[in-house]
Amino acid sequence: MNKLLSIGITSVCLCSFLYPAMAAPTQKSVTTISFEIHPEGKAFFQSESDTVKGYQPIEKGVARKLELDAPAYFFYMDVKQRNHTVYLSPGAEMKIIEKAPGQLEFKGTNSDINDFLNKHPYLMTTPEGCQQYSNEWKQFNQKQLDEKIQALQTSGLPQDFIENQTVYYTCQNISQMVSGPEFHRMFLRTEPELAPGYYDFLKDLKFDNARILLYPKWFTMMQDAFDQMEKQQLIPVSYKNCLSTYAEHITDPAVRSQFIIRYLDLLLQKGYSEEFPAYMQIARQNVNTPAGNQKLNQLEANYQKMAAKYNSIKRGNKAPAFSGVDMNGKSYNSADYAGKIMVLDFWFSGCMPCKAEMPYMEKLADDLKGHDIQFFSLSLDSGKELVNMWKGLVKDKTGETTLQLNIPDGFKSQLAQHFGIRSVPRIVIINQKGEIVDAFARRPSDPKLKNQIEELLGIAPQTAVVTKEECSLVMQQVMKAETATEKEEIMKAFSEKVQQAKADFAYPMLNMMVYQVVRSLYRENHIERADNYVKKMSDSGFKRDLLFLSGGNCMENDQFEIATRLVGEASELTLKLNEGKELSDEEKDKYPVIFGTFAELLIREGKVKEAAPVIRRAYEYGNKNDFSLNKSYAAVLMYEKKYAEALPVLEMFFNQGTASAQHEAWLKEAYTATKGSDKGFSGYLKSMTKASDKQMEEKLKNKMVKEEAPLFSLKNMQGETVALEDLKGKVVILDFWATWCGPCKASFPAMQKAADKYARNKNVVFLFINTLDSKKNLEAEVKKYMNEKGYNFNVLFDHLNPATKESPVFASYKSQGIPAKYIIDKAGNIRFKATGFSGSDEHTVDELSAMIDTLL
Repeated sequence: MNKLLSIGITSVCLCSFLYPAMAAPTQKSVTTISFEIHPEGKAFFQSESDTVKGYQPIEKGVARKLELDAPAYFFYMDVKQRNHTVYLSPGAEMKIIEKAPGQLEFKGTNSDINDFLNKHPYLMTTPEGCQQYSNEWKQFNQKQLDEKIQALQTSGLPQDFIENQTVYYTCQNISQMVSGPEFHRMFLRTEPELAPGYYDFLKDLKFDNARILLYPKWFTMMQDAFDQMEKQQLIPVSYKNCLSTYAEHITDPAVRSQFIIRYLDLLLQKGYSEEFPAYMQIARQNVNTPAGNQKLNQLEANYQKMAAKYNSIKRGNKAPAFSGVDMNGKSYNSADYAGKIMVLDFWFSGCMPCKAEMPYMEKLADDLKGHDIQFFSLSLDSGKELVNMWKGLVKDKTGETTLQLNIPDGFKSQLAQHFGIRSVPRIVIINQKGEIVDAFARRPSDPKLKNQIEELLGIAPQTAVVTKEECSLVMQQVMKAETATEKEEIMKAFSEKVQQAKADFAYPMLNMMVYQVVRSLYRENHIERADNYVKKMSDSGFKRDLLFLSGGNCMENDQFEIATRLVGEASELTLKLNEGKELSDEEKDKYPVIFGTFAELLIREGKVKEAAPVIRRAYEYGNKNDFSLNKSYAAVLMYEKKYAEALPVLEMFFNQGTASAQHEAWLKEAYTATKGSDKGFSGYLKSMTKASDKQMEEKLKNKMVKEEAPLFSLKNMQGETVALEDLKGKVVILDFWATWCGPCKASFPAMQKAADKYARNKNVVFLFINTLDSKKNLEAEVKKYMNEKGYNFNVLFDHLNPATKESPVFASYKSQGIPAKYIIDKAGNIRFKATGFSGSDEHTVDELSAMIDTLL
């Protein structure tokens, strides 16, 4: 039972901190690139990255040295100012020669790759007679893309490059499909005519390949795609939960982690964000690498500095009154619009992005016409020339939905100074009470701005939105909640939201939440409340599993009466569900677990007769070497005096080194009954223990390692500091455990016996390290538990780091689960490791003793 629960419960509890492994980057190597430029003009060389600003001129005769840990793409701008893509790998040495203007020759590493790239560039084009963005245009450019990829596949170039470049071409296609119409709107100031279903390619778009990160403009491409998905209503629009939605569409963990970090970084670059703490919570669930967590810590520190800097314009502060004049010189005052939501759009006439956003703001104002809201287009132009330019731009914009006003003194005005406006466009939202809601709101082209305003107006769509990411976050909240009542409240609120959103995909996660609630209710002796949940369930595999797991949890918590009832009900339901059916492989695996546990509980209560048919049902499908099954089966056989059947089962305990004093007494009884006397029993017993000792010796040889033990210094229950370094010269046994871990606590009786055995040996030290625990009153709860159980362990506390969500000492030992035991020799080296609990106190003590004695 304990071994099986160790697998099941550990897998549930460790999901909060385990994360798919990510490949470590290769070590950085110096890449050298030199140039022979045509004398007729200047050339430039730079990364294609969207974080690089401006072009970097090439100095004639000067080579560039770059440190790369992965392949990377660069631009070479020739003397005719045309860009050529250049592919470089770590440690490469290459030369670019521009013999004639625009004609390049590559020499050295990757020269064949770069020859290919310059012969096969990909840029979406519009053939003569074809309407841009029409279906014909899409088909033409898709064919061009297919031909590029086909040429790549048959190029004979290295496979790694082929895979990288395939992703590069694909990302280029997505980027150009998404950004093309937006550039059309911005620069041509007209609405492009798009083919029906133009954006259908975004419907099933998932970012599932880590090679995306090699595409230099990967973040811009992904963000533009998500923005368009929102505009096309292909994903939920929510200014609060957008990051969860994005994360859901990024199935590669490395890409998801990097995107979230870049997103938060860009968010802070744009200004102070009231939603940043909520986004950070989502980020902590998705970024689980040391480097990633370090970056998140830096971003959080930057946010705190910004929060202090913009303290006067944070959400809830009173907005300053302001006044402005329209193009005719008429003055308007914000006081005249008290009781309305006010949206302030700061801009000036020389700002191209500002003017590009105007149509979106005008549409937003028209959409919300009739509601208690006023839009203000606030020009910060100052000086006669700029003010006249502003008047020319707004002379045809006379609608009442948006007031076109100029703020005297522009950027130097008290209003602009109060809001700390240094760049535009800048959107500020003020609520009906005259309080600042968001001093750095989204731009009008972002549908999340409308979502935010509609929420303030009370007209936001009533349909709840539930994402997979939110399911995971709520599950974490349920698991971390201290009491059953707290868990229940979180689960009920989420259940209502799931029903409202009709999010069928969330029900499996809700079932897991119900399990958490019911298990906790039983554990805290709220039996009637827990039973009410179970009674409402129809007979099903889930109900059976919930009964069994809750009973197993009660069993580990020494609540044996309720454990017997629950596991008994699970056993009856198992028979009912399988009546008249051929057992599936899954059910065959569950029979020994469920019926074996029920038999164990019945035998504990002295109901051996009732346990007999139960254990036989378990034994039929179980592993005949399983300690727990054999322990119960042997008890039944001895009760029934079936000595001949009992002997081989009892012998197994001795052969495996798991025999107890009770097993030795039974073995003698069975031996005497079958042989007619106890003659020869001593030799018979000795032969088995000798074989067991030899088996243990071989086992220890195979398990022995030699790794330097990570040093640590932790406080114990008495507040004393215990440092591993101070224990050099002693054999140290570390037992990592947690209050929520049933198998950990199940192993404690055996660990107490082992500790008692070496209590007088000053060269042996047992340390019980509490880890991965987030309970509020942890020290007090641990102390109470130890006192109630009579354990005299030296308990140390490896507290969770709130930033990394890791217990640092446990993390340094790189175990995959608990209970985890490490035996450290006198020189400070780990010599033995063990994870889990076999269920046998005797075996645990014997194995530990053998390990310790080997090192003394």
